[in-house]
Amino acid sequence: MASKEKWTELFEKVIGRKPSPQEFLEGKKGFFDLKEIKKIAGVDKADDLQETSSDVKQAVLGNSATAVKPDNESSKEETKSTDKPVSTEVDKSPKQLWVEAFEKTIGRQPTPEEFISGRNQDFDLAKISQLVEKESVSKTSNLAKAPFTKGKKILITLGLVCLLALVVGYIYGNQYFSREAVAQRYLKVANSNFDKALEFEVWSDTEKPIKKSELTYRNSKETRTVTMDKLTSDASQMKKVGNKFLIFPDWRVAIKPASAKISINTKGLELFINDKRVTKADSDSFSQTISRLYPGTYNFVAKGNISGQKVEVSSEEKLTNHSTINLNVKYLSFKVNSNLTDGDLYVGSRKIGTLKDGKYNVTKLAVTDTSKIYVQKSFSGKATLKSEVQSIEDVYDGDTISLDAKGVLDRDTADSLITQAYYKLDSYASSHTTPDDLDDIFTSGNHNNFYLDVKNTIDTNTTNAKNRSADSINFSDVDVTKVTQTSPTTYAVEFTVVYDFYYSYSSEHKSSGSITQKLSWSALVEYVGDNKKNSSDSYSYNSYEDYRITSDNGKSSVLSTKNTVD
Repeated sequence: MASKEKWTELFEKVIGRKPSPQEFLEGKKGFFDLKEIKKIAGVDKADDLQETSSDVKQAVLGNSATAVKPDNESSKEETKSTDKPVSTEVDKSPKQLWVEAFEKTIGRQPTPEEFISGRNQDFDLAKISQLVEKESVSKTSNLAKAPFTKGKKILITLGLVCLLALVVGYIYGNQYFSREAVAQRYLKVANSNFDKALEFEVWSDTEKPIKKSELTYRNSKETRTVTMDKLTSDASQMKKVGNKFLIFPDWRVAIKPASAKISINTKGLELFINDKRVTKADSDSFSQTISRLYPGTYNFVAKGNISGQKVEVSSEEKLTNHSTINLNVKYLSFKVNSNLTDGDLYVGSRKIGTLKDGKYNVTKLAVTDTSKIYVQKSFSGKATLKSEVQSIEDVYDGDTISLDAKGVLDRDTADSLITQAYYKLDSYASSHTTPDDLDDIFTSGNHNNFYLDVKNTIDTNTTNAKNRSADSINFSDVDVTKVTQTSPTTYAVEFTVVYDFYYSYSSEHKSSGSITQKLSWSALVEYVGDNKKNSSDSYSYNSYEDYRITSDNGKSSVLSTKNTVD
């Protein structure tokens, strides 16, 4: 046993540093054994591995020495064989035998770690396979137990986040780019913003986007109505034209282009489509086809001066496919009657004039066979009422044609309606009970203002009279004096009516007789349709049943009074 000073000095020389407190204590426990210095410092294992590696190499080289001897040495050995006995397996060390057996069993040289394990087992040849399996399991276990580095953890986390984002993106994209979702987004703008709707549309025949340059003749002020049923019921209304982001379908609304073949029989007339000049007819048999028109309403006009006379013919057509437009000029004179008594007469899109008392005379008007003729009345708020439409090709020179609008209230029908209203009020005056079927005459029945006003007059002069109550009240001589149309379905009806209040003889007043008053009044009337007409009756006519009194229109005024009570 060495002294601690000598042990410490030798430790510094061998290891190259002073021992740590722990190493010093280990040395003290071993009584400062100089042979244990390397073991305590942890360098003996490295040396042992180095030595073991060297041993393995020597063992391997020793086993194969005979294979690499030169020819002359081989000869010498053969010469000496007569003097020395031949070496056998008994002459080899256990280490060499173990290495040879390892190579034969495993098919490779042992690693330093395997050699150490074999040495610890006293080079037991039977345990070679078991040793290799144990080393393999140990390595696998060590690999499995190896902790992830911080970088690997970050990469794995990022990978999982990206994978999740891709899955969520795919699910969302699959829904967002579906046919139904695209149709819903299209409908939100289709009926209000044409330019935005155009971003969803393609031509049905080419599946290419619709360019602004292809909409030259479209009426930019035209409105349209698109519904989900229209988009989804017909498979051709939407087409898949490609993919979005390579994986999602690109659904678009397919627009079928329209076209028009236009012919003009008068040289020199200029052709306009929706107020945009197209060309000038260069012959009396001019023809031109305009292709790829966006579906909608188009106004075709041919106009100019021919032989000193201003000529203009027009035809308004709703194009959805291919159409033929004839702007061939002919001259007609005819008369028009209409129940739109102060409406405007149109031929095509051209206003010819305004009717007076429901009549208008047309003289030598330049027209085309494809033009339509109709009367239209405008009201405040841009509301209009249009008569039936007739084609010019059905009108002959000198004809008289009627162009009536449906539901227009005439004087006779208004007179019948007001008369029926007073029949109901006569019934109330007789029984003081609400008549049946008031809704057939008055909007809101017994809550109608017109009805309540007359009912109040009856009650005030009978059951609620302050002085003398009338024994009976009768209404007669209804006469409508004027009907004024205030909107496509509403009217102000002015009329006169006679109220007769009869007073029988009484001992209190000692008199009898009647007070007869002629009143002027006005009622508001609305057209509600012809639901009550016999559907088998093909003859179209107006009945008071098609209308309702909606309210009174101001206060009544007394025109005359006759009093016979004495």
